[in-house]
Amino acid sequence: MLGEKLMRLRKKHGYSQQEVADLISVTRQTISNWESDQGIPTLDKARMLANLYNVSLDDLTENDVEVIIKEKAKKDLHALFSLVGQTCILECSDGSLLFDTTTTPKAKIIDMNEDWIKIQYQRKSAGSLFKKETVTKLVDLATVNGFEVVEEKI
Repeated sequence: MLGEKLMRLRKKHGYSQQEVADLISVTRQTISNWESDQGIPTLDKARMLANLYNVSLDDLTENDVEVIIKEKAKKDLHALFSLVGQTCILECSDGSLLFDTTTTPKAKIIDMNEDWIKIQYQRKSAGSLFKKETVTKLVDLATVNGFEVVEEKI
């Protein structure tokens, strides 16, 4: 899971494995091993990767935070930054958010920067009619087409 996240982040930023290796002083093979889950970066290298990809170390390393990416298209993000702490209905060009289709697709905006929006929402647990699970995702801002605030932050 970490390997796939590292590969997605690298590709989002347009780096080759060799370029990332050069930037953090490891070999290209080391990057390849991390991306294929045949090893993991040390804490200092993980911190360097998080800084390089403009994500927190927690978001980089936590298994329950998924990365969703789309080709970059610059948007005016000023209005979006005011959404942190609010619950919104998000309109995304990527269907991979996979909200529970029996309810309104609401997500709480946990954090954001110029590249990412961290959201949290609830959906039905697999194989259960009533049990819900909380899902946290790190979504590329290029996938967000619009939003509607449904709950103001307190």
